[in-house]
Amino acid sequence: MRSLATNMDESKKARLISATERSFARKRDNWRAVQRLWQPHVDRGDVDAKVCLAHLILWYMSAPDCVNKQMRAYLRDAAQSGHANALYWTTRYGEKEGQEAYELLLRAGQMGSRGSQRDLGALYATGDWAGPRDTARAVYWYRLAAERGHDDAQYNLGIMYLSGEGTDPSREDGLSWLNRAATQGDSQSRRVLAEIYRNGYYGVPKSIEETKRWEHLQYVAELKT
Repeated sequence: MRSLATNMDESKKARLISATERSFARKRDNWRAVQRLWQPHVDRGDVDAKVCLAHLILWYMSAPDCVNKQMRAYLRDAAQSGHANALYWTTRYGEKEGQEAYELLLRAGQMGSRGSQRDLGALYATGDWAGPRDTARAVYWYRLAAERGHDDAQYNLGIMYLSGEGTDPSREDGLSWLNRAATQGDSQSRRVLAEIYRNGYYGVPKSIEETKRWEHLQYVAELKT
């Protein structure tokens, strides 16, 4: 039975995430400040806020054990209500293992969790799990996540198109996905694009201009970190 929890609208979530990023910029590990931002929405029954708060504290911060325990309980509660990202994060935090973890990952991916879709792509691409290596299925899952803006999935999908793994090789599609990931800020995509244009990999014509462009964008990004 699903809970009666509400879901946060995207504009409100974006504002809270921006406020969280500002808090991180002032003091990276101030979990209390982050909790103050999100907890009022959690207390009103917003399941998205519950999952976001739990993920932020468990993944990015060092909170006391009692707080981490509460955050894990939030994830379990949201997962039981059928929240896709909560299902995904319960697998990432080791709440489930083996076949049960895979089944949860698959369910979350089918429900639309970008992280689950990306991870399923990686499992099938590498074969680094109990299941088979299946590059065609890897392309399928990577594409689902990539189309919804997951930059690492975009990067991996771009490489698979360029190399012809799990799909017909396509220089146009490969470069397009790498460009999308790089434009979103993915550093590995910027570095790979610079190398591709410098050396003419995958049959791409060499271009000093494109090489310098991606090197410059990566250099500027590194200055900001």
